[in-house]
Amino acid sequence: MKIFRNRTVMLCLLLFLLAGQTLMAQDRLKPTKQFELFCGLDLGYADTNWLRLYDIQLNATPGVRWNLGNDWTIAAQGLIPVVSVGYTFDSTINKYWRVNMAVVSKQLHFNRAKQHLRLSAGWFNRERYGLDVRWAWPVNSWLMLHARAGLTAHWLLGSDFKDESAAELDTDFSLTGIAGANFYVNPWDIELRASGGRYVNGDYGTQVDVMRHFKHCTLLLFAQLRIGDKIKNRFNKNTYTTNAGFKVIVMLPPYKKSTRRFVVRPASNFRLTNNINSDGLSMKMYNTDPEENEREYMVDVPWGVNSTIEEGK
Repeated sequence: MKIFRNRTVMLCLLLFLLAGQTLMAQDRLKPTKQFELFCGLDLGYADTNWLRLYDIQLNATPGVRWNLGNDWTIAAQGLIPVVSVGYTFDSTINKYWRVNMAVVSKQLHFNRAKQHLRLSAGWFNRERYGLDVRWAWPVNSWLMLHARAGLTAHWLLGSDFKDESAAELDTDFSLTGIAGANFYVNPWDIELRASGGRYVNGDYGTQVDVMRHFKHCTLLLFAQLRIGDKIKNRFNKNTYTTNAGFKVIVMLPPYKKSTRRFVVRPASNFRLTNNINSDGLSMKMYNTDPEENEREYMVDVPWGVNSTIEEGK
């Protein structure tokens, strides 16, 4: 899908290169125990039909997170379709009210060795369930090595509360694995990330991200190289070896986390993704947290964006 707009690209590049703004990541420090209710929106759009400007899928995403203490977390999220134009032609699932994820996570921190782990089990998004392990090693202030591995299978639970529903749970498990390195450039708050591996649909590839962090926003440019057998584009049935695009991650207020035991709030962030050659299937990974995004590290480490919190900047 070629949906780049020249003015949009130039504006993002200009903002990306601007320097001089002090970085302050959204405060992720949490009380020991807390129960959170939140809701956001998930927007999918595709320029694939001559008769419509865009195919649009808009879902409400209510979620809960229960911080149990000692780095234990339970999180769940649903998908409620609000607008669906064009997407139901490809799959009736898009009109279902669905369970998007239900996950139990535990973090382990070996601070002397600078080794950090996040272990997750349950039902993840992208209709995968199973086990997921993430590892991070902040070698120094500018280099962090990371990896993740998962053993997952397909699942689906949803209904339109009229005539149709779906309840699926496969036992055909498959392995996924990604490894890479992050590089942080001060004082411009530019982060470079290179990674690659085996993705959810059994495809292989490598990806390079270049991020410019601002006070409550991150601009990200990415490029992908797909290796081996290619997956056909779900919209035009073509196959692509490369893909590129940009992402905008905006942190939403309140920026400082509440210390109350019970919290009702909007989702913590909004993310816009724009692809040149997206097929909706290649080089995709599941999330293990309802508010997962590229700006924040899913393993809590005092490095990069997170270090601005630890150092009190």
